[in-house]
Amino acid sequence: MKHQYSKQQDSQDYDQVHGIEDFKDLFQLASINDGSSLKRVQKWGGDQGLAKQLKSHQLKGIDSEAQIIENREKYGNNDPIEKESESLCDLILECFGDTMLQILLLAAFVSTIIGMINEGVATGWTEGATIFFAVFLIVSITAGNNYLKERQFQQLRKRLDDGIVQVVRGGIVEISIKEIVVGDILQFSIGDMFAVDGLMIQGSSVKVDESAMTGESDEIKKLPFNEMIQQSQLSLDNHHCSPFLISGTKCLDGNGYMLVLQVGQNTIQGQLKLLLNQDNPPTPLQQKLEGVAEDIGKLGTLVAILTFIALMGHLIYDVFVLHKHEFMNLKTLSFIIDAFMIGVTIIVVAVPEGLPLAVTIALAYSVGKMKDEQNLVKNLASCEIMGGANNICSDKTGTLTQNIMSVTTIWSENSFITKDQFNQNNLLSKQTVEVMAESICYNSNANPNKDKNNNRWIQIGNKTECALIELADIFGFKYSNYRQNEKILRQIPFNSKRKKMSTAVLNQKNQTVRIFTKGASEIILQQCFRYISKNGNELQLDKTKKDDILHNVIEYYASQCLRTIAIAYRDFEPQSSNFKGSTVNMKAHIHQIPEDDLDKDLTLIAICGIKDPIRADVPNAIKLCNQSGVTVRMVTGDNLITAQSIAKECGILEQGRAQQEFEVIEGKKFRELVGGLISVKDDEGKEIKKIKNMQIFSKISKEMKVMARASPEDKYLLVTGLIEEGNVVAVTGDGTNDAPALKKADVGFAMGITGSDVAKDAADIILIDDNFSSILIAMIWGRNIYDCIRKFIQFQLTVNLVALFMSFTGAVILKQSPLNAIEMLWVNLIMDTFASLALATEPPSIKVLQRQPYKRTDQIVSPTMYRTIVGASLYQITILSFILFLLPKYIDCSLPPELIGQKYPQNVVQMSIFFQAFVLMQVFNSISCRQLDYHTKNPFTNFCNNPLFWIVQTITVIVQILLIQYGGRYVKVSHLTLFQHLICLGFAIFGIVFSLLFKFIPESICQKIHIFREDEIKTEKMDETLTSRLRRKSTMRLHTSQRSKVDSGSLKKMSSQKI
Repeated sequence: MKHQYSKQQDSQDYDQVHGIEDFKDLFQLASINDGSSLKRVQKWGGDQGLAKQLKSHQLKGIDSEAQIIENREKYGNNDPIEKESESLCDLILECFGDTMLQILLLAAFVSTIIGMINEGVATGWTEGATIFFAVFLIVSITAGNNYLKERQFQQLRKRLDDGIVQVVRGGIVEISIKEIVVGDILQFSIGDMFAVDGLMIQGSSVKVDESAMTGESDEIKKLPFNEMIQQSQLSLDNHHCSPFLISGTKCLDGNGYMLVLQVGQNTIQGQLKLLLNQDNPPTPLQQKLEGVAEDIGKLGTLVAILTFIALMGHLIYDVFVLHKHEFMNLKTLSFIIDAFMIGVTIIVVAVPEGLPLAVTIALAYSVGKMKDEQNLVKNLASCEIMGGANNICSDKTGTLTQNIMSVTTIWSENSFITKDQFNQNNLLSKQTVEVMAESICYNSNANPNKDKNNNRWIQIGNKTECALIELADIFGFKYSNYRQNEKILRQIPFNSKRKKMSTAVLNQKNQTVRIFTKGASEIILQQCFRYISKNGNELQLDKTKKDDILHNVIEYYASQCLRTIAIAYRDFEPQSSNFKGSTVNMKAHIHQIPEDDLDKDLTLIAICGIKDPIRADVPNAIKLCNQSGVTVRMVTGDNLITAQSIAKECGILEQGRAQQEFEVIEGKKFRELVGGLISVKDDEGKEIKKIKNMQIFSKISKEMKVMARASPEDKYLLVTGLIEEGNVVAVTGDGTNDAPALKKADVGFAMGITGSDVAKDAADIILIDDNFSSILIAMIWGRNIYDCIRKFIQFQLTVNLVALFMSFTGAVILKQSPLNAIEMLWVNLIMDTFASLALATEPPSIKVLQRQPYKRTDQIVSPTMYRTIVGASLYQITILSFILFLLPKYIDCSLPPELIGQKYPQNVVQMSIFFQAFVLMQVFNSISCRQLDYHTKNPFTNFCNNPLFWIVQTITVIVQILLIQYGGRYVKVSHLTLFQHLICLGFAIFGIVFSLLFKFIPESICQKIHIFREDEIKTEKMDETLTSRLRRKSTMRLHTSQRSKVDSGSLKKMSSQKI
């Protein structure tokens, strides 16, 4: 680094840095553009003086733990910015925003007043107070559920903010992003997202995307501080350059080092995050279920209105026809209030707020479990979408392979040298070994460390470079001696377009410049015109020799599943006038040479064969994918033969079978055949990208399993076409240029270990271990989420239909609802909160991979589910009607002696049996609903795999028995005898038998049943649905509503003003 630092003034001339406030305006856009920020850094002594004031050093960084602690205390820590979470009390108050509960509480208050007037204060308060207590219980449990769910999501967000960076602290070390302090020297490279604000003090070819913070889409060139000063002194145009690196922006090209000046909430990004909401928007499944909830809500509201009308009809008949009592008295008012509360409670029960709640619980449960299984979920919707994935476009390196690279063989001086021969000094000339090792050490950015205890390497950085550095170490060359060297004039980092990396190094003895280049073997070979032969002699590399190397070296290595890397160099002639003068002039001239002109006319030094073993569990994982209807396609930058060999080893290609025409294809040929992308406008007038020749694409996609020498543009093209065909596509990626494909895919997987920050930012899920098998885990959980929601819907729709039918029937025939307001509130708690907890947390089974994935057009409520719902509903309605109208003819339902003379209705025992049987039937029906028919018809399969299910059901039964036995006048029930309890239990148990028998009815009979619409309701329309107007918006929906009021454009404007 030392060659990049300018001579700076003595410390006595510095302006002193007093604290973090001094940096407050340094990163404002106006200050950067008008040059005032640059001038302020000069007044502090430039990069060298500023580092010194921060008790740091440009080469060593902060080299003591005590100084790190001091800087953290003085300038702040780099903890992630989090929105203050809502307390349990806030969530309870939020629940009271439910319109129907507010109305019910008001009616309960009026009922309490009337009760105390009629019966006196001593007993008249009981009914109203019980309703108040029931509402508070529902609100508390719902709020508690939301509180736990929010905590889970908060833990997820904390995990997403975790990350590893490399800083200079005596030497290169890896630390957590949270441990960065002001004064650290932070290393960055292509694909990184800046988590802090800082000053660039060294770097090469750095270009940054600042659009996220400024709204400007142009790439911004960045130069080290001292180069900016030199250019300003030479009056060179540097209007669009700066050394200031802003948090939240992305490094698109180049690499370098920065001096950290602001961390945590003091950064530009930190200040902006304080203003933004971090909640998750509704998922597609929640939006789809909102349509189902809307239809159920309308049906429930209709039944509630009809029930109220029926009860009012009975009142009018009693008053004006039978003349039982006067109309204008408290009895009439009490009856009207009770009828009104019944109607409101029916709406409370009927409107299925539990549907979106169940999805949220399922997602919260799933993302926590997925995190334990190496899937870090960023976008909640991706969990459920993976249930329908039928195409996976996977990278090779690190995903299908172990990403533990080692050079196993090299070709140099016209001979093959294997790993066990590397230590033999007489196989290669000293001159060849020296130029090869220097090329490796100068022309790399990885920083592997050797463990002194076991002498093993810890690979840090690009694994291919680590393997080459280990080779150089075997030859006796330590890479650390060649880094931070004043001889380095320019470095062009590797990118997926060039597929090579080059470094220009000064030879001070004869004032020549040597260009070291490494990259894809075929590409480097075509740019070589000489090669090093025996004894280090350089010979001409003609077409015949090139073909010989291509077929007998590169393709031979590739057939052995080896990645091939070519190493080459070029010397500029000493007499060239462009390279005479000072180091600064030479460096300036080197930077003016176009990249493609710099690394041509090369001399081939060696071709390395690098082994990256296949992960042991990958072949079985791919086999499971194929069995479950998912096509796995490998998209790799390796050459055709290497890709083909590895695909066969993985099981993507079948061994010993003739390949189809397009089964293995190169990216260039694929791009030419399909014609690339064209822009068209959709129905809403928005411009979208489509495949130009879709007919050819469809033919290729049916056969293609491997794409070799693929660029990120080829991957994006493939994903676009597959989605256009109607597929649900998952994509893996690790590089910066993979971001468009990751964004375009239905689910994007970024590599947690090797992935760039830009790729992670674009992805939906981060694979913590970079393992393909972890994608399979995501697919299992995705299918399981869908299954859990279907189980819950089976249960809730059954309860809804039965409760609505019996409430209306009772009101019409018996002049009362068989379930009073308190009982219906308890039923609502069972069917919403308890059921969502019990059924939405079912663990997945590997058996979900034995069927095809869900299609985009599949109905959530399937024909088999309608069969289950109809069967259970018919049975329950039949039994409950028998209890309601015929039971007293068969068993004694008379009032217990101890209740005679008290204010209990004559049919209280019958209604208590009805209530007990109704709840117990729901408990046993939930057991039937745990199984979806396409899995098994046996309701007891995996009987004990979900302890939470049995805990919830046990609590439900215990509370139900307590309500019956001790609820008394509070719940308007009578205690039951053991015989009566057993009758209710028998009705409930036989419900499982009946449901099992009903499942043998042919599914074809239910195929045409479509009761509920399942159109996705847009986020901005969700608050306009009947469900939203009648009931409380869920926590997620409330925050979504608040967020939708903030225009995204105004946010960008706000962020620009901040900068």
